[in-house]
Amino acid sequence: MSVEEQLLSETEATLYSGSIIRAGQRLTIPNRTVTKLAFPIFKAASPSGDVTFVIRKVSDSSIIVSKVWGNASALPTVVTWEEVTFDTPASINEEVYILVEYSGASNVKLRYYYSSDIKADEYHVAYVSSWIDYLNYDAAYKYTYGAATSSRGWWSK
Repeated sequence: MSVEEQLLSETEATLYSGSIIRAGQRLTIPNRTVTKLAFPIFKAASPSGDVTFVIRKVSDSSIIVSKVWGNASALPTVVTWEEVTFDTPASINEEVYILVEYSGASNVKLRYYYSSDIKADEYHVAYVSSWIDYLNYDAAYKYTYGAATSSRGWWSK
């Protein structure tokens, strides 16, 4: 297994109902089977409701794979890398959004780097009622993958 990552982060996107409900990174995953997804997140105040880690197609925003991390109330109050392991690994070969999604009433925070474009052809995104592209910013993330060997997502060893 290998890991693709962007680790730098300085500020945060705040997720809650009526504001940003999805935030993460827009990038291309080139013929990989993704098994895990991680973000540096934390809570402010007393949030409640599911925090979900999601990979969506850029072409139509449909979900490729998702997993509920857990209830926002269980998040730490300091930035911590939190991770999910997908129940079914996803074979991906396209441009995607990798995201934290939360639409509860209180604050869940995703860390991202705000002062420069770190990774070429990738950038931070957010969603309120439509996608917002932050071309000079990058979200912090990690995803774990193996090489995809067919369109059905079978593993190579």
